[in-house]
Amino acid sequence: MDELERKLGELLTSPFKDEYPPASLRSEILRRAAARRRRVAAGTVALAAVAGITPVAVMQAVPERSPVDDPATVTATSGRTNLNAMVEPGTIVRIPKDLPGKSPFEAMALNKDGTVLGAPQAGDSGNSQQSTGIWRAGPQGGLPALVTETTPGTRAYLWAMAVGDAGYLWPDGERLSCRGPGGQGPTRTLDASWGGRERFLADGPAFVWGRDAGALNVATACDGGTRTHRVGGTLEAFSYPHAIVRAGADLRQVDVRDGAVHNLARLGSSSADLVFAANSHLVAWAGGGALTVLNRETGGSRQILRALPHAADTAYAGRITAGDRIVVYTAAHQDEDEAESVLFDVRTGREARLDGEAWAAGDWLLWREGADYRLARVHP
Repeated sequence: MDELERKLGELLTSPFKDEYPPASLRSEILRRAAARRRRVAAGTVALAAVAGITPVAVMQAVPERSPVDDPATVTATSGRTNLNAMVEPGTIVRIPKDLPGKSPFEAMALNKDGTVLGAPQAGDSGNSQQSTGIWRAGPQGGLPALVTETTPGTRAYLWAMAVGDAGYLWPDGERLSCRGPGGQGPTRTLDASWGGRERFLADGPAFVWGRDAGALNVATACDGGTRTHRVGGTLEAFSYPHAIVRAGADLRQVDVRDGAVHNLARLGSSSADLVFAANSHLVAWAGGGALTVLNRETGGSRQILRALPHAADTAYAGRITAGDRIVVYTAAHQDEDEAESVLFDVRTGREARLDGEAWAAGDWLLWREGADYRLARVHP
């Protein structure tokens, strides 16, 4: 929660205040929401429902593979870190950030098949035509392709995306909008009463999201039915078929197919600042400057990193993603285009630190390098 959100909370909840908030408050919130390029679920509030989405034809991306002599070498805080030890150099592709007639592309989600989902960066207000559309790239590299247009004015509310085999998922004001597998089919509203603030995730054949306190919603198609499981906790991570939920300091695993709950661990902290990720065999979380990994099969946990970047700096928001063997922690500045990432190979214990954002999913790794993105397969 930043200073503006704290003041807003005090204004709305404290007694004996002026009857109306300052006239400039709404415009300031929208400006800050647009400027904050990386949002976290716990701090997001949708101010109003916004207009719907109009489907358009999908454009073809132009393949753009990095040269063979272009090593995956990026500037790190300690000098230079060569990612060739983690990825297969021959699979590295470049994803330019430049979009024709649009603001630069901002990646927001990575799927296990290498699909990268994102949107143009928000402008000063997030209301311009240069900030519209849902865009994707992938293992072929090249310019991202347009999946569907969005209405000008909605970009400020687009704080996260989710992508899985079931399709694409993103916020549209207080609704969750959805496209089918591979982004095909019309844009549909998955949940018209979602509310704009709860976490939503995708993996394999399912979408999961929160709406009511202690409830977990599950769907396997944009136009299918929704199941609700009463789990008594908050959704934190998802690796099909298991959602990871937290109730205070208790970490639980929920089978989204039948709602069965299994207790995983008792966390050392119930702080809301913890961030989580999961794959088929582990759960990772970060808090207090440390990254911890729990083996879901054995129940054993261990701290693997104890010096996470910007851990004590409230201007940065932490995020974890987990691939098959790479766990990535990214600390991204909430108002500036600045980030630092730590990559950890759980099989070899190898670690890499780099400037810029990074994501892991399945056997794919995505990272910022200079003005563009790079995508590559992780070494088997």
